[in-house]
Amino acid sequence: SRHGSSSICAIMGRGNWAFAAALAAAALAILSWQLTFTVPPSTSLRGTSAHLNGNATRAASESRTSSGCLRILGVALAGGATVFMKRRSSRAHLRAVAEVGSVKLNLIGGKASPAPPVGPAIGAFGLNIAMFVKEYNAMTSDKVGEAIPVVVHVMADKTFTLELKTPPTNDLIFKAAGVSKGAHMMGSEVVGTITLEQLEEIAKIKLPDLRVEDIGRAMKQVQGTCMAAGVKVDGYEEWLKTAVPKPRSILDRYGSTLKRLPAPWGEGPPLPPVYGVKLDADGKVISVGEPDDDGDAE
Repeated sequence: SRHGSSSICAIMGRGNWAFAAALAAAALAILSWQLTFTVPPSTSLRGTSAHLNGNATRAASESRTSSGCLRILGVALAGGATVFMKRRSSRAHLRAVAEVGSVKLNLIGGKASPAPPVGPAIGAFGLNIAMFVKEYNAMTSDKVGEAIPVVVHVMADKTFTLELKTPPTNDLIFKAAGVSKGAHMMGSEVVGTITLEQLEEIAKIKLPDLRVEDIGRAMKQVQGTCMAAGVKVDGYEEWLKTAVPKPRSILDRYGSTLKRLPAPWGEGPPLPPVYGVKLDADGKVISVGEPDDDGDAE
């Protein structure tokens, strides 16, 4: 979350300041030690001379020691600066690759151009329009003429990534039915017909973009689009008798994964007898009964 990231940044900021303060304290300690000299009192010239000779020897030794300490301090400061800059550059890199927006475009494969809607949509984010056109046309070179939507993920450093989507369901239905457009009003007319096999083929194409993992429920969703477009599916009513039934209550919801879908349609436990599921000797569904108000299957 935003507050969590702010807290992390604050902690990292305090860590950097603490590291810098520790290096500064070490530097001040060494410098203060170098600047501190104590000359003991002397009562004679001979004693003073011997004391000075001793001080000279100690000064030479201390000079070598101080030079080594200063080297160590220099190495420590250089290492600290390197670590600090790496931390700053890594955070800057993370900010650079963060996604700042996205836009979805419905385009024709292999035929994108800088004209609207590409130009205004891509230019609004400050992206390279020519580069987007070139990359999209290259990715859809094997699907020229087909409607291939794309989601453009925009990064903070003005780069982008493309995510191709499956063609619109209506386009696939109209192509299978051999019509150019659907009915003006839902249920008012039938403009075309497709077979159950064509419905299943369309459901397999659209499955990656649907929120289910099984073909059966995907076929139901595509059939709903067919009904809205005025396209009839031959054999759908007979097939529906063997499809997974609707949950009786919210507690019986199957979820979108195959693991929770009841057997034999999925990997979950079979439905209770109240659903009236009938299987043949091979375990295939023959029919599914609709529960009545008393909870018994028809």
